[in-house]
Amino acid sequence: MNPIVRPGAAARAGALLTLLGPLVSWGAEFVTAEARQDPPYSPCTSESAARA
Repeated sequence: MNPIVRPGAAARAGALLTLLGPLVSWGAEFVTAEARQDPPYSPCTSESAARA
């Protein structure tokens, strides 16, 4: 059976993509928050709590 862990460049690339994904997602959230004016939206607050 082959090991799951990759050596060298493949491991670094995988780690980079794993860390970069959530940062890209948060960036998209903040771009959406800036573009959305009515109703106001903030990714830092709970959307369901704002509607209650």
